[in-house]
Amino acid sequence: MRKAGFLSFLGLGVFLFCWINLPKVIFDEARNLTIGSLRPWIETPLAYNSSAEIAHLRLENQTLRSQIDHVYGWLLFDQGVTDQIELFKSLTQENSLSLDGPPSSFLHRRAAQLGALLQSKLYAVPSKVIYRDPSSWSSSLWVNVGEDDNIAFGQVIIAKNSPVVSGSALVGVVDHVGKKQSRVRLITDSGLSPSVRAVRGSIQARELSREIQNLQSLLEKREDLFASQNEKNEMIKKLQKIKDKSGIHWDDLYLAKGEVHGSSAPFWRSRGPLLKGVGFNFDYPDEEGNPSSLKENTPILKEGDLLLTSGLDGVFPPGLRVGTITQVDPLKEGAYFYNIEVKPYAQNLNDLEALFILPPLSEQ
Repeated sequence: MRKAGFLSFLGLGVFLFCWINLPKVIFDEARNLTIGSLRPWIETPLAYNSSAEIAHLRLENQTLRSQIDHVYGWLLFDQGVTDQIELFKSLTQENSLSLDGPPSSFLHRRAAQLGALLQSKLYAVPSKVIYRDPSSWSSSLWVNVGEDDNIAFGQVIIAKNSPVVSGSALVGVVDHVGKKQSRVRLITDSGLSPSVRAVRGSIQARELSREIQNLQSLLEKREDLFASQNEKNEMIKKLQKIKDKSGIHWDDLYLAKGEVHGSSAPFWRSRGPLLKGVGFNFDYPDEEGNPSSLKENTPILKEGDLLLTSGLDGVFPPGLRVGTITQVDPLKEGAYFYNIEVKPYAQNLNDLEALFILPPLSEQ
């Protein structure tokens, strides 16, 4: 009896010794076999760990995509500033304009306006959207810059009434500044009413030329969209022909002035928020021309007109893109102004990621 027990312990010892000294390949195979045989009892923990790992990978993937979107937005903003600098050079050099002289002509005014806007954009601070409450989705959001960033830059850029843009489009204004974050009031909020002016003419052609240039830059980096290099080159050439036909001209008409505002209703990621425009007329003469009645042969408003900030509100610098007129309401009996509907120029108001904050007019 004792001999049998001794042999059992001896056999167990030999087995453990051999098990410990197995080659790594055999040991791994044996471990996998053991775990596989125990799977019915440990299925739930394994599934939990796997789900956690998948969730972690998805979070990392989402973070990387967000960072790529931010970089892409910054690059587009930089490219837009570069394009405007080239436009400013062509406007001043080809027409031999001096900005020191009085703004006596249309081109002088455009050069001065574009120069002031470029100076503002050169001091723009990039920011990232960090929070957006679904219950006030169309009214406000929070970005990750604040007073500490002003200290780092050595000047006040992020302040109350600092305009906020996405590319060349106005999206809102800073209405609260904290140490490390700020709140942005969006143009879709009913409490924000930027003063705007309708512009018609070659500005649409210049906008088309700019969009074509952006499209060409994107296509240059994509090889997967074309069957061959020749097909890609042909597409880029066709786009270049359209761009050349549009050209850069300055025969714009600056027409009716008014205000636009949002509705403050949460859109819950709606894809089509519209703005309302009120009080549009051209009753008083200004540097852009003489007053025009509501029933002139050349209408002071029509669908497709681009709305730019006029600067009359003292908050937004003139020249920022606000929206495009989609509808002009019929003129009521005895009315002296038009009401309109406007599609925001910023196409991604529900998915804003990278924004740029311009210095407030009080600091310029």
